[in-house]
Amino acid sequence: MSEYYKLVVTGAVNSGKTTFVRTISEIDPITTDELVTEEEVKELKTYTTVAMDYGRRTIEEDLTLHIYGTPGQERFYFAWDVLVEGAFGVIFLADSTSPTSIRTTKNIINYFHARYDLPYLLCVTKLDMPNSIGYTEVLKIINRPDLFAMQCKATEPDEVRKALITLLTLAIDKEQEV
Repeated sequence: MSEYYKLVVTGAVNSGKTTFVRTISEIDPITTDELVTEEEVKELKTYTTVAMDYGRRTIEEDLTLHIYGTPGQERFYFAWDVLVEGAFGVIFLADSTSPTSIRTTKNIINYFHARYDLPYLLCVTKLDMPNSIGYTEVLKIINRPDLFAMQCKATEPDEVRKALITLLTLAIDKEQEV
């Protein structure tokens, strides 16, 4: 019998959530992208996730990850509580090219941390972009030394796979503490 494991990928608008899910999913991801209506988001992208992204990845024959990407816009935050139900952990994506986005991701981290006792992983994205403020600076803004963090290029399957394995390891470690 196959074991079902659910994880949530979240972060601010344009942090790479949909790309992350697309990169690792073994199926064509289910997405709920719609045209952007908010002016400040239009400057970043044309389409945005309004409900969720869904992908699946088989780790072993009897171990399958179901990956849910959340919307990043504030008006869709209600979806977080729905999507996190039954999840074994959460991956936060922080866009290193935008201090505003990083602060939003910090607020998202605080939201989840205050409500859910889950393993968390922070993945800093877009470090290869010329306007990146750098990994160390992102960690200073987030200011959560209790949060395990790593660099991750959301378009690179090996890096996304490493993030998934890291979160699984954190979950196993947390379970063994109990």
